[in-house]
Amino acid sequence: MGWIIVKLLHLQYLKKVFETKNVTQAAKELFISQPALSRAIKHLENELGVPLFYHSGRNIETTVYAEEFYPYAVKTLDTLEEGIKLLSSVNEKIVTSVILYLEVASVSIPNLVRIFMEKHPDIQLTIMQHHLPDDITDPVLYITSEMKPGMTNIPIMKEPVYVAIPKKHPLAKKEHLQLEDIQRTPILMLSKSNAFRHTLDAALEAKSIELTISSTTDDPATLRSIVKQGLAVSFFPKVSWSYDKNDPFVLREIKDLPLTRTIYLSSSFTEDHPLIKMIAKTMREFYLGK
Repeated sequence: MGWIIVKLLHLQYLKKVFETKNVTQAAKELFISQPALSRAIKHLENELGVPLFYHSGRNIETTVYAEEFYPYAVKTLDTLEEGIKLLSSVNEKIVTSVILYLEVASVSIPNLVRIFMEKHPDIQLTIMQHHLPDDITDPVLYITSEMKPGMTNIPIMKEPVYVAIPKKHPLAKKEHLQLEDIQRTPILMLSKSNAFRHTLDAALEAKSIELTISSTTDDPATLRSIVKQGLAVSFFPKVSWSYDKNDPFVLREIKDLPLTRTIYLSSSFTEDHPLIKMIAKTMREFYLGK
């Protein structure tokens, strides 16, 4: 059988005639003339290559073909109606502006914003760090490494956390580190208020490990700058902080304490909200290339 082109309108006509068993009544309920309805049904029969109705006196009866085809016609029309309702629902959920509040992975901002603007040109994006005003009205999307209670927390990626060691440091010669190597090495850390620091502290405290902290900073950009100049030993998330082999430091795993952190997209939206699905997909493509 070749291609069959059936108009959805003809399926609506079929459904009404099938249910009323009366062309005159069906035409009246469909707000079309009886001859126009009869021609449409005849056209549908020609397309399908089978008779759907036959006359019995003043009434019409359904053929076995109509009985078999009717459920599929109804299912098609119902599916179309569901799709239209979904589009209407999506349209009501459209957001034109959002605030992206970065608690972690701020080094990714330039490239992430570029990709976001390419993929979502109709959404006005505001980037914030450090402080979130109380009087904001736009929805807030958090990029964080800590799940936020009462919010939808979508995991974007799980990344390894290594130790960044200046290339001239004695520990740089080791392929892997042990906990004892780190415990006796002065470490540059973020302040205790930082989300990444919370992740590290939780992992270290679980093993009852105390570090020798040489200095702290409340600014991740400052820490990264010091590390990237090869001036300190510190912890380094490999993916979100964009390690390059030409950097003046090497990354080493702690063999007896593999560290990771999960990056979440957290918001008050539901997980199936169109905006959240789009932004989560954009972030995964950026960080993971998929």
